[in-house]
This record gives sequence, structure tokens and C-alpha cells, in this order.
Amino acid sequence: MSLAVRVLLTVALTALFSASLTGYLSYRAASERVPRAFGVAQAPRGGGPGGAGPFAEPGGAMGASRALLAELQGATFSAAAIALVVAMAVGGWIALRASRPISRVAEVTRRYGAGERWVRAEPSGPTEVVALARVFNDTADRLQAEEDQRQRFTTDVAHELRTPLTVLKSELEALQDGLMQPDDETLQQLLQQVDLLGRLVADLRLVTLAEAGELTLHRQRLDLGALAREAGAAFQARAASAGVVLRIDAERVVVDADAERLRQVLNALVDNALLHAAQSTTVDVVVRRDGERAVLEVLDDGPGIAAQEVPNVFRRFYRVDASRRPGTGGSGLGLSIVAAIVALHGGTVDVLQRAEGGARLRVELPCAPDA
Repeated sequence: MSLAVRVLLTVALTALFSASLTGYLSYRAASERVPRAFGVAQAPRGGGPGGAGPFAEPGGAMGASRALLAELQGATFSAAAIALVVAMAVGGWIALRASRPISRVAEVTRRYGAGERWVRAEPSGPTEVVALARVFNDTADRLQAEEDQRQRFTTDVAHELRTPLTVLKSELEALQDGLMQPDDETLQQLLQQVDLLGRLVADLRLVTLAEAGELTLHRQRLDLGALAREAGAAFQARAASAGVVLRIDAERVVVDADAERLRQVLNALVDNALLHAAQSTTVDVVVRRDGERAVLEVLDDGPGIAAQEVPNVFRRFYRVDASRRPGTGGSGLGLSIVAAIVALHGGTVDVLQRAEGGARLRVELPCAPDA
């Protein structure tokens, strides 16, 4: 049974019951009071020994009272019939008005389930139906965004894998045809492409697990400043060879975190800064405490990041410099891994512009309790 029919029957039966009960009570009260008003004595219920009806004595008054009661009974039946008709008309209007928006949402849902992913519900009708339509639209938009992201991710993965695989295939074919000799340099190039594929697969697995919330964290109380100094020491040789001054300004800040994952965050941020830093410039790594938050900042004097690029910085495989080849800039997942790991630790990561030029990546993590 449809909603409209149920509403109509409910309103009609309620009106009929109310009118009948009201009429019955009115008639019962009138049958007791009208005879007294006409001066007619009422016999006990069931009648006396010589009683001939509900009233003890016949006469004009008794007839008038009976006629009045009959008219009252007829009026009660008429009122009940009119109430039923009006209730059915009003109930039908209410039922149609309430069911049509729901039927439209149901139809849109059916079409969406059949594959028409672009359809959206019209938020009209009662407040509850409007809320339902908006929830459906929001869910459909979110699913569409996730589908677009999944398709883009598949395309990006295929693109990133194609380059090292193509290089490997072409060089192996050259070796097979005798166009290249299997000397140390050639083998080293092949190993580099294999290493690149290995890093890409490992980074893909890490970022996928992190974004799905399935990455296991081995939390412990540790000094974020000490980790930053370790990372700085590991990158000093690379910074010196690139002509970049790497400075570490890290105070002791205790956090409850996974040491290995935070090392990945630090390495990815410093690596990214050195990739963009020009010769004779400076990269600064700063760790400090701000209230109940531990703040990690990596600043470089590079070209900076345009405002329109900022929302995409942490997107997988996104490179601000589109001219860089995949082989020259890592797997393209470093900052995506940073964002995912920081989020798992309950922190945030942002990209800020420096007034003097360059970029500033800022990570905030909650300090350890009672640190």
C-alpha cells in the first residue's frame, strides 16, 4: 500500500471516528435532557411494568421530544458524512503533497542506481524530504569525487610506471640486439630503474594504507627536536654537494608518535626543500612548541608555490614543476605520504608562503600528555 493511500485512510478513519464519537455522546446527552426540557418523565431503562417506550407518559411533549431527538440523530449522521468527505479531500491533498517529493527522490535514486551518476534530487517539499534530497545530493557528489580521484589515481600510476618500464624494455632490447654492452654503467642504469620501480611500489603501498587508516603506528614518547637533528645530519652531505646551507633549529618537544613514520615525514620534507632550493640558498628546519602543539617547519628560499597550486601539493603524483621528469623528482608521493602520516597522528600539515620568497611547510602535532 502506497504512502498516499495510507495517509488518506488514516485521516478519513480518524475523522469518521471523531465525528461518530462526538455525535454519539451528543445524542446520548440530548436523549437524557430533552425529555426533561419538554416536561416528559423518563422511565427506568428497560421500561416499567406498564411502560410503552422510553417515556412513561404519552402526549404532545413526548412526540416533540422524539422528533427533536430524531432530527439531532439525522444531523449527527450528516455531520459524520460531511466530516468524512472533507477529511478524504483534505487527506488526499496532504497525501499527494507529501508523497510526490518522496516519489521524485525515489525515482532519482533508482536512476542513480541504474548508472545515471549525474542525476540529483530537487530539494523541495516538506522539510524532512528537503533534508533527504540534500543528503542524497551530498552523498552522490562525494561518491563522484571519490570516483574521479580513483580514476585519476589509476591514470597517474599507469603513467608513473610506464617511464621506468619503457626505459628497462628499451635497454634490455638493446642489450639483446648487441647494440649495448653489458658493462658496469649499463647495468647501473638498469638497477636505477628497478630501484625506482621498487620505491614507487613501496610508496604506493604506504600511502594507500595510511589513507585507509590501516597503517600500524608504534607510538612512543620521543623528542621531535632530536629526530629533526638526526635528519639534518643525514642530509648535510647532500646539501653541501648542492651548494645549499642546511640549518637545524630544533628545541626539545616531546610527542607521542611513531619514530619511524616521523622520520619519513622529516626526510620527505627536507628532501622536497633541497629539490627546490637553488645553489647558495638556505634550507631551515625548525622545531618548537606552541601551546599544546609541536610545530615542525621546513623553509626554503626556492621559487615558492603559487596560490593556485597549494590545494594540489599533497595530491598523489602531483608535481608543481610539470617539466620535471618522474625520474628526477622521486615517486611523486612524498608529500602525500607526509599528509597521510601526519593525519594518522592527529596533526595537520599546511603550505605557507614566505614574505622573503620561498615556501614554508608547517606540520603541527599534539604534544605528549604531561610532556
